[in-house]
Amino acid sequence: MASTEDETDPITFEDLGIKPREATKETIFGKSRTWDDLQKEEILFLIVSFISLVGTIAMTSYIMHEAFMSTTAGKDQDFTLALLLLLNTIICIYYVIHGVMRERPYEIIIFMVACIIVIMYVVINFVTTDGWNNNVKLARLIAICLLVPVNFFLGSIIALKYHQSGNLIFRSVGANVELQEACRTLYFSEGLLKLDFQLEISLVILILRKGYVTSTLATTVLAVGIIFSIGTLILGYIAMRLEKKYLTWIFWMLSPAEPAYVIYRVVRAGEDVNDPNTKDALSEIVFAFAAVALVIRLLLVTWTVRVYRQFGRGLRNRLFPTDFPALHIGNINAKYSATIDGSE
Repeated sequence: MASTEDETDPITFEDLGIKPREATKETIFGKSRTWDDLQKEEILFLIVSFISLVGTIAMTSYIMHEAFMSTTAGKDQDFTLALLLLLNTIICIYYVIHGVMRERPYEIIIFMVACIIVIMYVVINFVTTDGWNNNVKLARLIAICLLVPVNFFLGSIIALKYHQSGNLIFRSVGANVELQEACRTLYFSEGLLKLDFQLEISLVILILRKGYVTSTLATTVLAVGIIFSIGTLILGYIAMRLEKKYLTWIFWMLSPAEPAYVIYRVVRAGEDVNDPNTKDALSEIVFAFAAVALVIRLLLVTWTVRVYRQFGRGLRNRLFPTDFPALHIGNINAKYSATIDGSE
């Protein structure tokens, strides 16, 4: 007699010829959403953001080329400002993609803050270099002023939604409230780490007062500064991800280097402001960035202390079941060997 169990089995999507939609996927950086899981407002946010950011990159690249090829006085400042804008715009693209695909409300907010930085660059560059006589700069200013408010509106809605729902956090760590809060603390710290890197690199590039290095000191600061910024970014990320206490202590010991450089840049900018021959818009940008960089570095150190205190509670194993591809391959080989041994 046929089993009645088979007759009462529920109908699945596969039975109807419908392929189930995957909401998330595992990566070496943790759980990530798939394109099929995105909502309409998220797709619209991505589209509008990409249009504004790619357009900014195209026009800024043109201005950089124009400034580089020109021998007109004042174009050297144009090149430095364009380089800063290009760098920050590229970083904004990362914030948008990572913020949406990983449901990071803090990075969406940082993207909105970065948009303010981009607007500041564009306005200062437009005002200080007679932008009314440059059609590309005028078009860039108009486009940014029209699209950035849309980015702000959509970004605010999405960031609030991510913060309130915490869907991906729930999928990653489960219903444990303590782990969910620990996960939010980790994500916020990672967001601060990336913003700190962005500000640090920007301040290093501002050593290019004439669009190029003018002294051995400037060359040294530029080379060491870039390497140090990238190194501390990687160090901070690995320390928090792998929950390595000794790496965290090394990160803290290196932290005073940025405030020291910020103070140095402020002193130099103050000297340039008082000198009519070197006074320009770059000095004002240094002052603004220095103030923000010091605040962000203080916040970053404070939040990494909170992350440090939650090491060993199981968050690492929930978020990153596989640390690196090599470990993943090792796990597969171990399971395969165990299967062979068991069958023998």
